[in-house]
Amino acid sequence: MFFFLSKVISFIIDPFFWIIFLFLTAVFHRKIYKRKKYFKTGLLLLILFSNSLVYNFVNDLWCNLHYKSKNHYDFGILLGGMISLTSTENNINFSSNNDRILNTLDLFSKKKIDKILITGASGSLTSKLKESEILKKYFIKLGIPDSCIFTENKSKNTYENAHFSDKLLTDSLHRNDISCLLITSDYHMRRSIACFNKTNLKCHPFIKKNEIKHFDLEWIMLPQSNVLFRWKILFHEMVGHLTYIAMGYI
Repeated sequence: MFFFLSKVISFIIDPFFWIIFLFLTAVFHRKIYKRKKYFKTGLLLLILFSNSLVYNFVNDLWCNLHYKSKNHYDFGILLGGMISLTSTENNINFSSNNDRILNTLDLFSKKKIDKILITGASGSLTSKLKESEILKKYFIKLGIPDSCIFTENKSKNTYENAHFSDKLLTDSLHRNDISCLLITSDYHMRRSIACFNKTNLKCHPFIKKNEIKHFDLEWIMLPQSNVLFRWKILFHEMVGHLTYIAMGYI
């Protein structure tokens, strides 16, 4: 039930949904004098939520975490959500979150992590995709030894990622002092590290900060359609974080 409600809430908090709703109301509302009000409100939200500068400012505040990382970890825990639901072992369609994979490969090649745990099935109500199993075979094809890759294929959300990962590693290694580097997207890290800090695993977040900042005047002058989708993801994380606090998950 909780999983279903999370998907409904994700739809409701989508800024694009409210912008379309306001524009449609402006067209079909019975009272003509209110149509202009709804149209102006919709237009204001469209300008605000399609502005990259505004989004980047809020996103930077949300992603600003301060942790002291070590030079070496027993495990790099890679959270799922990087491939589409139509992916197969022989035909993987990567999402925009594939930076998680690239960061994991880089960390392993630099020997900052000894082994990799891939956690996650799929975040869908209907899909039977086992993302962690698909990605394990992909990593093996890239040359990472099978013995260095663990998979957890039951979890469907961040709380379950942490819970099942903890159980898998502590049961497999019979240790409570496993050092782990948590690898996920920056917007997802706040909720993720909070969940893993409730487990027996000793986790630090992998935080990769940009060394160069780029500013483009186009961000202010022109609306960016892709920013609307990014707001949906960010709002989903914020609501998810508050919900996890209410549920006692973090």
